[in-house]
Amino acid sequence: MKRMNLPNTYSILFILMILFAFLTWVLPTGSYDRNIDPITHKEVVVSNTYHLVDSNPQGFMSVMTSFCRGIVDSAEIIAFVLIVGGAYGVIMSTGAIDQALQRLIHKLANKSFLLIPVIMTIFAIGGTTTGTWEETLPFFIIIIPLIIRAGYDALVGLAVIILGASAGVIASTLNPFSTGIASSIAQITIKDGLSTRIIAWFIVLAISIVYVMIYAFRIKKNPTKSIVNHLHKDHETHFANLHAPVNLQNKMPLNYTIIVMLFCAMIIFMMYSISQLGWWIAEITMLYLSLSIASAILTKMSQNQFWHNFINGAKDLLPAALIIALAKGVVLIAQDGFIIDTILYYASTTLNNLSSTTFIVLNQAIQTLFALVVPSSSAQAALTMPIMAPLADLVHISRENVVSTMQFSSGLANMVTPTSGVLMGAIAIARVSLIDWLKFVLPLFAILFVTTVSILIWNIS
Repeated sequence: MKRMNLPNTYSILFILMILFAFLTWVLPTGSYDRNIDPITHKEVVVSNTYHLVDSNPQGFMSVMTSFCRGIVDSAEIIAFVLIVGGAYGVIMSTGAIDQALQRLIHKLANKSFLLIPVIMTIFAIGGTTTGTWEETLPFFIIIIPLIIRAGYDALVGLAVIILGASAGVIASTLNPFSTGIASSIAQITIKDGLSTRIIAWFIVLAISIVYVMIYAFRIKKNPTKSIVNHLHKDHETHFANLHAPVNLQNKMPLNYTIIVMLFCAMIIFMMYSISQLGWWIAEITMLYLSLSIASAILTKMSQNQFWHNFINGAKDLLPAALIIALAKGVVLIAQDGFIIDTILYYASTTLNNLSSTTFIVLNQAIQTLFALVVPSSSAQAALTMPIMAPLADLVHISRENVVSTMQFSSGLANMVTPTSGVLMGAIAIARVSLIDWLKFVLPLFAILFVTTVSILIWNIS
């Protein structure tokens, strides 16, 4: 039977454009009054001011121009994504970060009890600071053979990377490509809610590490308990001769060491500058760009190579930029058709009768379902924050909580959604089935869902 191709993120967003345009013809049109909060200096919806306005239905022209208008309206965020992506591409093209990670992982090869927590922590740091996800793919071919030689199975090899990175993404602290975008759209800074996400990072990572280690130790003691025990011979044969292309006899070049140290220093300083100096989008862009130039100088990269790597890095994030523009186009159609506030009005009327706890649970469930269908944190932020941020005001929940909810749900979806190219690619590399992976990971998914909801409830109590 031929497998049915599901619509990709771009198609889903374009379908939403058409759907929202249709809704402008059938839903009541209304608007809330808005003013500037004197404390936070952000635009907020004024409660109990919803009123009907003349309809402004959106047609063919609105749909077909909304993509372009979405780019214009999201120019600052799109520029941020492309410039930081380009700078990140230059930094990663030096090979310094990859080599440092490979060396560390291989030094742990004979210390199997440390492999799981150390590797998961490394990728969790990447996930929480830079949204490391696509960048994990080259490491599966390195780490899975190591894990198998240490006496575990391919699922453990998958888990240390996927669940490590997912733990970081779930509790993204400084991730500019998701939490940063969501915070900007919600008219708050990434500093808002940072302490909650730091606490969440430690809790989610600890639970994930314990979960993987319990399974790993159980199958090492009794290999027949492995979910993929039926593939043991195939995995041993396939992964037997694979190893990382790093000569551990030679020291890492000094310039590589300096780049790694500068990268770590930048992450630390970025956390300080956001929380203490009030730096935001333009300044973070400057930090990444400065480090990319320093990396190019340290590796004697020619100006042609620099811009080639910069363009390739920006190109890797061009899909995210286009998704942001498309998602903004959906929102613009709803705004121009005066149905955004109508949706807010009916949502707030319904949710006002619910407790804050019920709202938190319901919000995370909805956001997680959305993330399973649209596995793009950028699209999720661009689509949901224009509605959820003012809705939070109306139901008396802080905006930082709806940003954290979006981020928690996005990271959770990374663990299980078959629409994620990274997850499906990693499963293919590990030579296991999606069903086997889901058997392994779904209990942890449920545990982390409850954990993150509990953190949000604790935060509003």
